[in-house]
Amino acid sequence: MTGDRAGLRRRIDEFVAGLPRPDEPDGVRGAVVRVEVPPAGFVHAGAAGIARADTGAAMTVDRRFHIASIGKMMTATLVLDAASAGRFGPAGIDTPLGEIAVAPAALVTGLHPDGASITLRHLLGHTSGLKDMQVDDASGTAAELGGPAPDSVLAHFAPSAARIADGDDRDGFARHRWVPWDPSRPDDPMAGMLNRYLATGTGRHPVGAPGERFHYSDSAYVLLGVLVEAATGRPYAQLQQEQILRPLGLADTYLAYHDDPSPTARADEMDMWLGAVPLLSAGLDVSLDWGGGGQVSTVADLCRFLRGLLGGELHDADVTAARQEWAEPVGLRDPFLGIGLGLLRWTSGGRSVVGHAGAWGGQAFHDPVTGAFVAGTVGGHADAGWLAPVFDAIEDELGPAPPR
Repeated sequence: MTGDRAGLRRRIDEFVAGLPRPDEPDGVRGAVVRVEVPPAGFVHAGAAGIARADTGAAMTVDRRFHIASIGKMMTATLVLDAASAGRFGPAGIDTPLGEIAVAPAALVTGLHPDGASITLRHLLGHTSGLKDMQVDDASGTAAELGGPAPDSVLAHFAPSAARIADGDDRDGFARHRWVPWDPSRPDDPMAGMLNRYLATGTGRHPVGAPGERFHYSDSAYVLLGVLVEAATGRPYAQLQQEQILRPLGLADTYLAYHDDPSPTARADEMDMWLGAVPLLSAGLDVSLDWGGGGQVSTVADLCRFLRGLLGGELHDADVTAARQEWAEPVGLRDPFLGIGLGLLRWTSGGRSVVGHAGAWGGQAFHDPVTGAFVAGTVGGHADAGWLAPVFDAIEDELGPAPPR
């Protein structure tokens, strides 16, 4: 590849420097973006703004941050590894939950009226019929209701966070430490994330039959994490370390609240802003996601992970290819172009890229045209539309990758 590498570095730095807009409502306070273009031998990262509200620490290119749903790519990796090892039976990811002996019966029967027919493939591709407890509840979905459903996690978390940040500690919802599933208290809505799904009656009101339609669901990925732990008899965090992080050398990635590198890990991570509330600086608890995306990482580690995943370092050739067999189920809408196995085909500025997005403005994607890998975050729900301009700059300055 030919092109203006210095020009691309300059454009990345200028663009990232312009992302923080702390004076705007829901404005970005800090940002970090890394670009790797292996065909051009190009690597560059830029950071701007602040990382922490409590200390005012500047954002840096090596700052760790919560990657949210980007972590679904890791959960899918563990599930596919377990399936390849025969942990779910000869049908692999096409095994129905009703035929998985280690699947908790209360979840199989309680999360969906036809839960026994849901397969691992349905869960991986968001076609299980399960709602997303983060924003949906028994009364409807966030899309139907025009915002978080009244008994969803976010509907309780956001006002609780605001009250705590204002000095009112009577409501502790936003400080609650979540586990994925507590089988000893299936009907306690605060016992675990999947417990809440059962206790609120959400399981009795699915979005459709298994395989019928697309509906993005964090809850499905929390269930996948529970299933992979049950099938292997080992904790998710241990599996992630052994099968993903160590093989790829991802020294700055971990599952928050489970294998933190230090007792003060939260104090070193980039804030996530929910409106005017910096969640970590306010001492709030963000243990909500777990298998749905509970990891902390850096832009360098995310680029390395995506290169390893798409490059066949984590699976054999058949599984690597199967992860990018794109389904287009009913209900799929822009920016989703296709759903793979824990991977998204995503539209960005008119191009089709592969990877995953997450809350807090996190993105980790690969552009097959230029060969570029891009990872970054802006630490808030207002994502500032940052991904497409970065890919535009790469194509403008370096051009397409040479044919293989």
